[in-house]
Amino acid sequence: METAYVAALSFLFLFAIHRFLSRRHGKSSKHQPPPGPLAVPVLGHLHLLEKPFHHSLARLAARYGPVFSLRLGSRDAVVVSSAEHARECLTEHDVTFASRPHFPTMSLMTYGGTTVGNCRYGPRWRLLRRVSAEHLLSPGRVSAMQPAVAAEVRAMVQRVCRAAASAPGGAARVELRRRLFELSLSALMETIARTKTTRAAGDADTDMSPEAQEYKESMDVLMPLLGAANTWDYVPMLRWFDMSGVKKKIAAAVTTRDALFRRLIDTERRRMELDGGVTGSEEENTSMIAVLLSLQKSEPETYSENMIIACLLPGRRPRRGRQNGPCPCC
Repeated sequence: METAYVAALSFLFLFAIHRFLSRRHGKSSKHQPPPGPLAVPVLGHLHLLEKPFHHSLARLAARYGPVFSLRLGSRDAVVVSSAEHARECLTEHDVTFASRPHFPTMSLMTYGGTTVGNCRYGPRWRLLRRVSAEHLLSPGRVSAMQPAVAAEVRAMVQRVCRAAASAPGGAARVELRRRLFELSLSALMETIARTKTTRAAGDADTDMSPEAQEYKESMDVLMPLLGAANTWDYVPMLRWFDMSGVKKKIAAAVTTRDALFRRLIDTERRRMELDGGVTGSEEENTSMIAVLLSLQKSEPETYSENMIIACLLPGRRPRRGRQNGPCPCC
């Protein structure tokens, strides 16, 4: 009985502090948030969000209107469920909504949210966009990638033919989804670091180079954690404990991934020293790492190794929406 009494008093005390801080924050804030349900201490509105997630938001929108606010643990959120209001957010006020929120989970994977696909809209984003548009994904470089992609397609077809020839009856089952994924990843790694020279000849079980396989293994760990809603992104006190081991898993996978890219950078740096560097006319026919290393020579403070890896990590890049800035949904 005494334990329940203490728990009830503790809850009321936390609730009172939460209401006091919320009202104080609301008075000091220049803009009042949209209406929303009553939040509980610590969790906010997390207890109202059930699977499927969009059904929970639809029920709340039916009660509080097309634009309402939520408190997700320690984070404020605004839900826009109307097409008219969403269009206004993504067109007239696209710069305001251009930057993605930085979660601790994402920061561990993206150097504090400084990669191409996760950088906040500002000077660094403009630098990364300029490097991508002018040096990494220029029309000339995209055209120069076609022979490498065509070579990877031919290699995949040859491996499938060899597998069929060695199978009984001259026919073999092909898992096309896996083959196409390995093809795209292998072509990507080829344009990043010219990894074809390390391809294991005669290996009919995979279409990836060893470097592509190593990268895939690290991403197999990171992607499920990246796509999941990790509770400690919203409740800061849970970060101290790491009860589910998410932080350790992310740290181990990121260490493996970064070690791979640093090894590729060192290999390309030694190759450039033997070849005499990269000139402007040769830039389109070299790997992305070689292009970034050539930029590092002219601006070593700007193009650090972390900056180079941030440019190389695959991901969705912000694209420009209207004249005001990038579209936050891309």
